[in-house]
Amino acid sequence: MTIRGGRASGAHLRLAASAPRSRRKIPRRIAVLGAGGFVGSHLVPRLAARGDTEIVAVDRDLGKLAGGLRGVRRIEADISEPGLLEDVVGGAEAVVSLTALCNPALYNTRPLEVMDASFGDLLPLVKLCAARRLWLVHFSTCEVYGRLALDVDGRRTAVMDEDRTALFLGPVHSERWSYAAAKQLLERVIWAHGRHAGLPFTIVRPFNVIGPRMDFIPGVDGEGIPRVLACFMHALMSGTPLQLVDGGRQRRSFLDVSELVGAVERMLERPDRCRGQIFNLGNPSNDLTIRGLAKALAAAYRKLRPDQSAARFETVTAEAFYGAGYDDSVARIPTIDKATRLLGWRPRRTVEEMLPGIVADYLERYGADCAASADPAGWSQLGRAEFAVGRSRR
Repeated sequence: MTIRGGRASGAHLRLAASAPRSRRKIPRRIAVLGAGGFVGSHLVPRLAARGDTEIVAVDRDLGKLAGGLRGVRRIEADISEPGLLEDVVGGAEAVVSLTALCNPALYNTRPLEVMDASFGDLLPLVKLCAARRLWLVHFSTCEVYGRLALDVDGRRTAVMDEDRTALFLGPVHSERWSYAAAKQLLERVIWAHGRHAGLPFTIVRPFNVIGPRMDFIPGVDGEGIPRVLACFMHALMSGTPLQLVDGGRQRRSFLDVSELVGAVERMLERPDRCRGQIFNLGNPSNDLTIRGLAKALAAAYRKLRPDQSAARFETVTAEAFYGAGYDDSVARIPTIDKATRLLGWRPRRTVEEMLPGIVADYLERYGADCAASADPAGWSQLGRAEFAVGRSRR
């Protein structure tokens, strides 16, 4: 369920501080599927620190998840194992599902596995939760909105709205949309179970969440192409150019992982407000291009490594980097009015505030290995490499 992630250390397991607030009760027993992934490794410690809940943390690899967490039962297994789901949800009051293969490099190279992991493998969970009237907090993706924001009449809009924006994917031969299509279909199944079969659910659409422990580094603890931030950090640490797909003109809205898990905690505290709802979780104030992210990351890296050479950038085509069948979103900018209204949540951390901690985390985990094994020729060929991955990418 987890991309093979980096080595755990005390420094990068610290969560960002949040403003004091009155705390409500959450479900006493929560199952977290995909607990060893990027988001799960931040969410589970946050919930465990409360001291008022028991957590069943499930993933194929729990290496990123801190050990010794009070009230946490760890299960390293695939959710498809016979009887596992029944065991995990037995006695639970809520299930948080983070499982998927959310890595763009896989969508057009291993689409069948992507669709199985994002739809087929999760159908039994949805049906089980519906049969037991068990609250399912399901992580979908902002990718369900597709290439750009359109209203129901097909007119372009500035932001993506949970209840009013149409879902606009590319043609079938653009296999990049295999992930978004699978996620969209599962959303519709969950919605139908909620409306017609009594399933209590909440759907989360995260927008470009970043933070420590995100993704692997090729040649160190994984192979293939990680997501964009890890690609850029690998290039910086190995002294190779930061490759900008189609010039890096795509726009994204970046959210700090600590603020994401804060929103999920607020959801768990407010079941009456959140059941039957779809939530965008993103930071529209952090809207910038991928090129802008690359430059900001390079600047943050240079502050921590002033002796390193200045970053270099090069433009590559999507097909050269990802292979045939790749397509992309033009822009992803959410409206978060619903989350603000129902959760009292509004993210505040800027990209400039996030990046130093992320750079420090990557340097701590990978700096020495990348410096020792720098291979510019090998990195340029990763677009056609085989991928060694598991099932969950959150």
